[in-house]
Amino acid sequence: MYPTPFSFFAATLLLAALCCSTVGSAASGFAGTATCAECHAEQHAAWQGSHHDLAMQEANEATVLGDFADAEITAQGITSRFFRRDGQFLVRTDGPDGSLADFVIRYTFGVEPLQQYLVEFPDGRLQALGLAWDSRSREQGGQRWFHLYPEQAIGHGDPLHWTGPEQNANYQCIDCHVTGYQKNYDATADRFASSWAEIDVACEACHGPGARHVAWARGSAPLAEGDAAFGLAVLFHDRQGVSWQMDPASGIARRNRVRQSATEIEVCAGCHSRRGTLRDGKAGQARFLDYHLPAFLTDPLYYPDGQIREEVYVWGS
Repeated sequence: MYPTPFSFFAATLLLAALCCSTVGSAASGFAGTATCAECHAEQHAAWQGSHHDLAMQEANEATVLGDFADAEITAQGITSRFFRRDGQFLVRTDGPDGSLADFVIRYTFGVEPLQQYLVEFPDGRLQALGLAWDSRSREQGGQRWFHLYPEQAIGHGDPLHWTGPEQNANYQCIDCHVTGYQKNYDATADRFASSWAEIDVACEACHGPGARHVAWARGSAPLAEGDAAFGLAVLFHDRQGVSWQMDPASGIARRNRVRQSATEIEVCAGCHSRRGTLRDGKAGQARFLDYHLPAFLTDPLYYPDGQIREEVYVWGS
């Protein structure tokens, strides 16, 4: 979760809020990774420990990588301290009113090359700290706390402050870190009751809810007539028998066979793009523009030649 200009996302915030409160349970129709692994053990083993698997986790001894042994960092004129208390991980830093206070770390975001941390507020908001842990080795310059906006002065009340709307993970981030996400924003009460089927990017984040597929595989329910995806929302088959070969002249790899479908690109684009979310329920949906409003190729989101800047937002490029 890196800086994104407020002007772009503010334009879609109201629409996203209005759309999200009418959707049902996040677990509806989802079978779960353990069920998928019963038949797809090889794929499950390859997925375990991947960046998708570790995209979001509850904060505990096994998942937190940062130094919480009374480590301190001074940034933006604020000295923040990371520490432990009663088995929890906390940070003492400036809150929404600018005063120093203690905040419990509820979730981790990512593992490499950095790890971010989410704090939960009473109104259901999950806010991403502006301070992150560089998880690279010391030899690579890592194993340290750093601020995501080192050259900007961001005080409380600024939309980019970690307690502000531009760092609200419910709205901007979580749907790409979990499976079966539902924002569940109540515009009247200005509260979130966000939920998800699984707290990682699991099988059904891309294939869609798998209950019908499992029922077919177990022989308990036949497929609907004309269901070529075996009960799944989408079937990924365009890469079967496909390889990529490097062109020595251009230095660009090319497919050995022309792509026949945009299904995989459309599904992956839901997270691998600079975009605003228009509505919930994107899991396994191969219609990117039905669920998202993409950003234009403008600075500072992209380099002047249109190539991606930061993270993995390659779709626009």
